[in-house]
Amino acid sequence: MTTLKKTLRWTRAAWAAGCAMLCSAGAMAQEVIPVELPDERNMIGAGAFAVPDFYGAEDYHAEGAGFLHVNLGNGLWLELLGQELRLNVVPGYVGQNFQQLGTVRAGFTYRGRPSRDTDVDDEVVRRMQRLPVASELGVFASYSLPMPGDHPMHKIVFSGDAAWSTNTAYTGAVGNIRATYFYPFPQGLGGKPLLGSAGFGLFFSSDHFNEHYFGIQGADLALYSELGGVPFRPEGGLTSIRIPVSLTSQLDPHWSVTVAGRYERLLNDAADSPLVRTRGNENQWTVGAAINYYF
Repeated sequence: MTTLKKTLRWTRAAWAAGCAMLCSAGAMAQEVIPVELPDERNMIGAGAFAVPDFYGAEDYHAEGAGFLHVNLGNGLWLELLGQELRLNVVPGYVGQNFQQLGTVRAGFTYRGRPSRDTDVDDEVVRRMQRLPVASELGVFASYSLPMPGDHPMHKIVFSGDAAWSTNTAYTGAVGNIRATYFYPFPQGLGGKPLLGSAGFGLFFSSDHFNEHYFGIQGADLALYSELGGVPFRPEGGLTSIRIPVSLTSQLDPHWSVTVAGRYERLLNDAADSPLVRTRGNENQWTVGAAINYYF
């Protein structure tokens, strides 16, 4: 089988897996699985994560997530992280010397945002109007800054993205800016290479996004007597901070195991929503593990 045929096969597999996860309301992972692939090797993997019942929830449930990275040649690649597909369209590097100048990547992203159904644990939220799955299309960019030393995985990755709903779930844009530090531990774990990461990110959203996910109005007003019949319409802006961490142990040249988590703190009007303040929690967690195969 030629290299082109292999690339086309894995590309079709990536799109099929991504569409299956993005279009399935019953298998939606939280908006951003707290795993960031540190390099650009061909890889396929799967994991399980504990995620909030809904955005702002106090209760959690388990969901699966798939991972796939396929190199398309000339530095281009297609990547699946849970419910998010990314296509890098920038080949090559910033300069000739990667160790000195780092790597720029940019392209398109397509993701699904979880629904809020009637199967949540909270009895009041269960009676609220259902929010369908939202799909989002946008752009992303990242820059990898190498840190001192000879190890290519010792680096800081600065990234950002912006997206818009494609199914009228909400209007306006959402966006993230992040910085993630990757550190290869010299001693490893049991003699195996060990890579750690820690990051910090900001999540921004439009007025209508926050009104859609955190607002209380219409028939839902009757469920929140503390509002006295006055709708709660939150404004957009800085919605949360996010702190992801991960550890990846390379078991052999083909297999690795990753444990990862993310703490998210809702802010401003999102945290003030009765949906969060009285029925949920402004502190949101996502934790889980994944196993990956490199090919």
